[in-house]
Amino acid sequence: MHPKIQAVIDSIDLYQATYSEDACVIVADTERVLAYKPGKHVDLKVGIGESVHTYRGTATEIALSSGRFVKEERSAEGFGMAYIASAQPIFDGGQVIGVLSAIISNEKMDNMRLLATELSSTVEEMTTTNEGLATASMDVSKRLEELSNFSESMAGDIEQINVIVNLVKDLAMKSKILGLNASIEAARSGEHGRGFAVVASEIQKMSQSSTDSADSITRQLESIKQSIDQVNASANQIAAFTQQFAESMHELTDAYKGVNNTAEKLMHISEIKG
Repeated sequence: MHPKIQAVIDSIDLYQATYSEDACVIVADTERVLAYKPGKHVDLKVGIGESVHTYRGTATEIALSSGRFVKEERSAEGFGMAYIASAQPIFDGGQVIGVLSAIISNEKMDNMRLLATELSSTVEEMTTTNEGLATASMDVSKRLEELSNFSESMAGDIEQINVIVNLVKDLAMKSKILGLNASIEAARSGEHGRGFAVVASEIQKMSQSSTDSADSITRQLESIKQSIDQVNASANQIAAFTQQFAESMHELTDAYKGVNNTAEKLMHISEIKG
């Protein structure tokens, strides 16, 4: 046996101890397996003396044939467990005389990759939901703004109606005064003013009725205006809230993007590079 290979075999326990994960270690020359150290749980059941060609296509065989360091990830198909293998050729001068391989379980990496994928998928769904909520909030805010503008327009219309009502009140007051004067003149005229007195009385009644109607309209308009003011105030409050909500959703979406970036980093870390 070549002294270099023997030195590696003598140090197989040390090589195994350098791995933080549970690992098994294989030492082979160009023809057969010379030493095998199983891990506590990772055991590929490699037999000492087996031909390395039995494991054609594995990291161990590729490192021997190519003369380069190989690191790869394999499924459970070959050895009954998913694993990560690394193989370093042993050289004597420029010639490959053997290989040192270490195999660790890929369970943690698989779990990390699965969790990262699930996390990324969940974040994408939550981001889509948040964007929908933010869009809906902005739409509600826009509708409320339109309602507020409409309320303000109605308030302006009410002010114009109040102007007209005040004109009616003024006209009614003048008619009342006119009717009162007419009644006085009719009283002075005695028998000749009796018909005129009837007209004067009707003018006063009409004036009073106009005043009462105008007062009623004024009260109703004031009630409507108060309701509009309350609607407008509520709409403004809700609009402000929906605006803040939409901004919060955008901030949350940015946070989700950060989480998604973390998930992508986890995926990148879990990748095995040869």
